[in-house]
Amino acid sequence: MSSKLIITIGREFGAEGHEIGKELADRIGFTLYDKDMLAIAAQKSGIDINVLAHEDESYSGHALSPYLTIGRLSKSMGDKLFQLQTDIIHDLAAKGSCIIVGRLGDYILKDNPNCLKAFIYAPFEKRVEIIKNKHGISEGEAKKLVKKMDSARREYYTYYSNGKWDRKEGKDILLNRATFGIEGCVNILEAMAKSMDPSI
Repeated sequence: MSSKLIITIGREFGAEGHEIGKELADRIGFTLYDKDMLAIAAQKSGIDINVLAHEDESYSGHALSPYLTIGRLSKSMGDKLFQLQTDIIHDLAAKGSCIIVGRLGDYILKDNPNCLKAFIYAPFEKRVEIIKNKHGISEGEAKKLVKKMDSARREYYTYYSNGKWDRKEGKDILLNRATFGIEGCVNILEAMAKSMDPSI
């Protein structure tokens, strides 16, 4: 077993994958990477972070980019961000143990034998309840937001994984946040991480 263990956490919107990843990182002493990967990508590319944030985990298709060279088409900004984050994820995995939330971490590291790939989900109604309470919005607004984000993430994953989007494909474990709660999910992932790396 390598001294580096990478844990990727895919998640449905509202299933609190970030919160689970953060608690797990605190417990086992790993660095957590989620939205802060945008800051790394912005620094690495010189592209404004607000431009990158607009494309984060959403499929925008091959639209014309504001960074086109004259007379030819370039990749869309979404494609540029995906390539940047792919490079960053490979760099992070090479440097040391960490937890990566979202951003196709499981797919990008599919050939890494030292990667524990988890997916956090919950029933639609439970996720609506979580989003409603977290953002202080109506149930109707929460339903629309969950549906919109689910659709965007599904399209993003399907597009950049070459059509291989499947909640169970390439995952080591699927956890129902509604059944186990945040603490239960963390307990299970902590046990799995320790089974892969007893030094934790």
